[in-house]
Parts: sequence; C-alpha cells; structure tokens
Amino acid sequence: MKKFIVFLSMFIFAIPLFNQTTKIEAAGDKSYSIQSVLPDNQIDKNESYFDLKVEPNKEQTLKIIIFNTGSKSIKVTAEVNNAYTADSATIGYDKYNKKTYKSSLPELSSLVEGARKKSVSLKAGESKEVSFKVKSPDKEYQGIILGGVTTIANVSPTKSKNLNIQNQVRYVKGIVLRSKDDAVNPDMHLTNAYPKAVSGSKGIAFKMDNTAPININNVKLSSRIKHNSKVLNYHAKNLQIAPNSQFDYFIPIDNFTAGKYQAKITLTGKNGFKKVFTKTITVSKTDVKQVQQQTEPVKQNNHQWIIILVGIVLLIFVALWMYLYYAQINKNNSKHGKSDRRRK
Repeated sequence: MKKFIVFLSMFIFAIPLFNQTTKIEAAGDKSYSIQSVLPDNQIDKNESYFDLKVEPNKEQTLKIIIFNTGSKSIKVTAEVNNAYTADSATIGYDKYNKKTYKSSLPELSSLVEGARKKSVSLKAGESKEVSFKVKSPDKEYQGIILGGVTTIANVSPTKSKNLNIQNQVRYVKGIVLRSKDDAVNPDMHLTNAYPKAVSGSKGIAFKMDNTAPININNVKLSSRIKHNSKVLNYHAKNLQIAPNSQFDYFIPIDNFTAGKYQAKITLTGKNGFKKVFTKTITVSKTDVKQVQQQTEPVKQNNHQWIIILVGIVLLIFVALWMYLYYAQINKNNSKHGKSDRRRK
C-alpha cells in the first residue's frame, strides 16, 4: 500500500505543471517606423501625409519607407484603407473592409491597382520601400477622397508574471486626393437614437452621419438631455468626422432609468460649421434591464478546474487498477513459488 501512495502522489503533484503560464521576459528588441515619400503633386510639402492634387484618369505610385529600428527581425504589413468615423468621433484608417457611406465619389480602396495589402520582412537596421499604384477618378470632382496607408507589426511582448501579451504597433499615413478647389460644406444628420452600454457606462447612442465628401476637424459637441425634471449637460471637443461616414456617438447618463429623454445636440467646427439636432427617445423598463445586463461582467464557468478534477479521478482509478493488477500478479507468483517448493 505504501508503494501505491507514493505512485499516486507522483501523478497528483504533476498535474499543476501542465496548467502553469509560461513567463516570457520581454525586451525592446522589435520596433519600427515609417516615412512617406512625397510626390511632386503634394500640395503642402511640410506635411508628412499624402495631400495630393490629382488630374483625371492619371496613375501614380505612392511610396512609404519602413525602417526596422529594433535589434531583431520584424515583419510589417501595410494596407490601403478607406477612412471612417469611429463611434468615439475620431477618424480611423485601420479597417480593411470598411466602406464609405452614401458617397458619390469612388472609394480610395477602389482606386488602388494591384494588391492593397503587402508585407515585408526586415532584418535589424534594414529599411524597405513599399509602394501602391493609385489611379485617380475619370472626372474632376468636388470634395476629397480620404483614406490612408496603415502599417501594423507584432513587437516585443509585454513583460508580465502570469501573462504573455503580444503587442502590436500601428502607424498611419493619411492619403487625401483632391481635384477641384471648390469649397464643400459638411452635410450632417442625426437619424436615430437608442439605449446602449459602453465600457460599463449606461446611456444613449446617437446615430449620426456626414454625407458630404469633406471631413470636419476640431469639432466641439455640447448636449443638453432632459429626463423628467433632471437635465444632463455633456461636452466633448477635438472630435473628427470623416467624409461620407456614419457613426454612433455615445453619451453616458448617470442613474439611467425608463422614461422620455429629450436631447439637444450642437456640433461646431472650423470655418463656421454649426449644426443643431433635437431628438426625443422613449426608454422602456425592458431597455433599461437589457442595458444593465450589458454592464454586468460575464460570468464564466471555470471548466478548467472541472477538467483537472476529472483528470485526477481518472488517474486515481488508473493508479488503483495498476496497483491491484500488479499486486494480484505478485500474489499469484508467490503462490506458484510456494507450490513448487512443496513439490520438491
């Protein structure tokens, strides 16, 4: 029995070894930077992004240089994407399949000839050029076509005791294609509102869009939301809205309860831009309950320990069976040995 206990303890104490997280020591050995090669039709040579005056039906090559500034090899992916407005009211360029919203102009992604996504591998200290061919629209147009070259690479993991977090670094070089110099005014709309939870906060999301081929920078938002006898004032600044884009802007509301919410939202920006929206939304008790559920942490069943316990039980049975099996063999051998001695 003593042998069985020792044998069983070896199995049990070996199990946690398969559940430990490998600790990875990270060093700043992977990093990179990018630089755009500005062509002759660059409008402002002092800018680092592409701001180009294009002629109809003309092809040109846009180039960026990627530098490996780390001490190890690195793989960098570069892709040309359309601009969009994120729900936080910032302009993004990182979604490969993102389409423009109600645009009369062709998308930047449709003007790229050949591959829109390319990857390069660079040794330490090495630099390489990545290029994309872009053909301008057949006719002159008002407004702008906006997008960007987004680069992304996995770099050194974050140093942590129990976690291995793979970090990514993303850089963007914007691409603006202009044709006519005629001024274009933004065309903003507020089309819908609905209850929503974001990062543990409850409130209302307002669906807005800009259907004009022009971006809006340095936007200030001020809102006044009335609910019963309470009035909520909310302000934000330095917002950005992309051309021909739609987004859901979230405004948090403390003590979010059912009832009618009357909102007045004012947007102001450069060049005298100003737009005022009013929207009334009725929130039901069911809506409040659903939003509340979205803010509660998801309860996860820890199946891992169940698997471990089942494994322990199975190992006990296996160990017990092996012990009894070999004990029986030894017993039989012992009987046969005594029988043989008696015959002699």
